[in-house]
Amino acid sequence: MWHEYPIPSDFDKQKDIIRKLRIWIQQLENNKLIVGYAFNHYYQVPPNPNEPDELRIRFQYRDEQNRDRVEKKLENEIKKLLPNYVRQERHWGSDTTETHVLQAYEFGSRCAFLAWEQIENGRFPESYFAKASIVQGKAGVAAKRIPLEFQTHLSHGVMNSIGIPKSPDEIAIYIRNLMDSTNSRTKQELINWLQKKWIDF
Repeated sequence: MWHEYPIPSDFDKQKDIIRKLRIWIQQLENNKLIVGYAFNHYYQVPPNPNEPDELRIRFQYRDEQNRDRVEKKLENEIKKLLPNYVRQERHWGSDTTETHVLQAYEFGSRCAFLAWEQIENGRFPESYFAKASIVQGKAGVAAKRIPLEFQTHLSHGVMNSIGIPKSPDEIAIYIRNLMDSTNSRTKQELINWLQKKWIDF
């Protein structure tokens, strides 16, 4: 069974917390205390008091007897970064979400940990993973945005490397993600959003 631990914090602090916990979480798995891990960032722009920003860390335990030990250590580790943290725990998805969805989040989290390992080893510059917003260069011309270019090719590279066909599957994934991120329930709603909001990159 998966267990989830919400950690109230803004987006920048969420990133700091999970990155600082990476090695500890990987050691949990190496020591066979957990068999899986995942995490997600939840934040609202602009902030929404009804949906607080929080990092959600998830563990799948090899043996439920390990849970108390891991939870106490998790609480102690987070209190080093958020002194007022009070541990909460809830079940994650196993009774409401299909296994392949949980595994997709787990795989994404493992990819993120691999990326941070490569940054810390000096293989990739951290700037590749920075915000890729529009930057104006000289004479008002948009400067080359290496993070955006890197992240675009990263997305394609992962799908291509594991054999997902570019057409129609990869295209459909991008469209579905765009619909999710714009809260478009239909293709027409997505078209309307693109016509109203799209910034010419």
